[in-house]
Order: sequence, then C-alpha cells, then structure tokens
Amino acid sequence: MARSSRPSGKKSKKASPASKKSSGKKTSAKKKSSASSGGGPRKRQAGKIQSTGRSRSDRVAFEEEQEEEALDPREKYMSLGDHLEELRKRLLWIIGIVIGASAGFGVFSYQIHSILVQPFKAVSKYPLILGAVAGPLEVVIRLSLLLGVLTTAPIILWILWGFITPAISRKAAWIGNLTVLSSGFLFWGGVVFTWFNLFPISLQMFFQVMLMGLENTIPQTSIEKYYSFLFMVHMGAGLIFQIPLLMVALGAAGILTIEWHKKYWRIFITVVVVVAAIVTPPDPLTQTILAGPIVILYALSVLIVWFIERRRRKRALVEREVQ
Repeated sequence: MARSSRPSGKKSKKASPASKKSSGKKTSAKKKSSASSGGGPRKRQAGKIQSTGRSRSDRVAFEEEQEEEALDPREKYMSLGDHLEELRKRLLWIIGIVIGASAGFGVFSYQIHSILVQPFKAVSKYPLILGAVAGPLEVVIRLSLLLGVLTTAPIILWILWGFITPAISRKAAWIGNLTVLSSGFLFWGGVVFTWFNLFPISLQMFFQVMLMGLENTIPQTSIEKYYSFLFMVHMGAGLIFQIPLLMVALGAAGILTIEWHKKYWRIFITVVVVVAAIVTPPDPLTQTILAGPIVILYALSVLIVWFIERRRRKRALVEREVQ
C-alpha cells in the first residue's frame, strides 16, 4: 500500500506544475483575447469605427463637422450664395410681418378709422368727403398698409441689422443691438409725441387759425388727403427723432467730435428747424413744437459724446502709464 501511494504522490507533484503551466497559458490566452477584444481605449475606438464601416476620409469629415457644430454660428464661413439665401429669408420675414400686421389692422379698420378722425372732428364740424367711387376700398387698403409699415418699422430695422451682425465683432454687434433698440424707442417716441401734440395743433392751425382770413370757405377735405397728411407727419417725426442717435453714433466713431459740435452747432439747429418746416405745416408754432424736442435730444447726444471722448482720453493716459 505504501509503494502504491508513492507513485501517486509523485504523480500529483509532477501534475501540479503542469496544471500551473496550463492555467498560465489559459490566463495568458484570456489576456490576449481580452486585449484583442478591446482592453485598451484606442483599440476599442478603432473597433467602433470599423464596425460603422467608415473610411479615414469619412472620419476626418465627421470630425470637421463636429468642430463646425462646436463653433459659434457667427464664426462660420458663409459663401455668397449663403449670404443671398440669408438675405432672402430675412426679406420674406419682413414681407410676412408687414402683411400680417396690415391684415390685422384691416380687420379692425373701421374701429381704427373712428379713432384717427377724432383730431379732425375737434377742429371742424364738417365731415370728411370721399373723393372717388372706390374710395372706401382704397382707404381701407391704404390705412392697413400704412399702419402695418408704421408699427413694424422698428422690427424691420432689427431684422435687417441681424443680417449685418455676423460681419462685425461681438462688441460692435452688442453696441448695434443697443442702438437699434434705442432707435425703436425714439421712433415710437416721435410718433406718440406727434399724435398727442404736433398733429392736433397742425390741424388747428390749418382749419381754424389760417382759415380766419378766408371768407366763404368750409374747413373740409377728402379722406384720402387726410390720411396722407396724417402718415406723412407721423413718419417724418419718427425719422427726425433718429437724429440724436445718429449724432451719438458718429461721435462714437470719431467723425463728429466735440470740437466739430462747438463749431457747427448753430448750423445743425438751423437744419433741424428747416427739416421741421418741411415735414410739418408751414407755421412757426408747429415747427417749434417739433424742433424743440429734437434740439433737447441733440444736446443730450452731445453730452453723451463728451462722456465717450473723456473715457477715451482716460484710457489713453492709462495705457501710456503702463507702457
């Protein structure tokens, strides 16, 4: 029994290293198989790319697309066709906004008409007359279109400015956005000011004060001419109220400096009065009512330009000291 146990013990001892070798081979084979199946990050990524069936050129194109998507849309390159397509889209937006606003005003045209004729009723006891057979349709269409353009003018300016902003720096674009917003407020400020102050006084001057010397004359006009005069005065006042903003922009650009304003401020005020005389009825009171706020806004714009130049001088002194 002892002899038979010895060879069994030897066999067990000899078998143990063999088993270790076989297990080692198995573990090494497992490691190789795991390494080949994606043990490292690079081989795993390569396996994924190969599984999609992409070539090297496809991978490069895919990476470029990813980089373009990560870029700011303002920094992307646009060809001439892309610019024309962008301009076409913005023009379509403008046309759609104007048509939509005009259609909305057209639905309530009769209610709006009853409001817009109140200044005329205040100065004349006679009604407006119709100058053509198709006058009602013409009045509704003209009233709707003019109100649509008048109310959406700041929005149109904002859309057009959005077409220019990708070509300038971020700081200039931010300043431009602020300028467009200020332009909208000034435009509507001019329209509101004209409706409550300038337009009623203009009608009073025409149909009451200036009519006193004309005998046997009825203060009456056609509805077409009345609306033409109404929108001419309001649109002109809204545009004139943009002059101070233009002065600030030119001053910030270094074109119209404080020295220029010191020399030519009298000429500027004269030009404002002349433009007010062209836009408004030819009477001193109406011209003064329109030119007065413009002169005040001009003074504020000159003050803003003075602050801008003062800040520039301080910045230049700081840069010199640093150098």
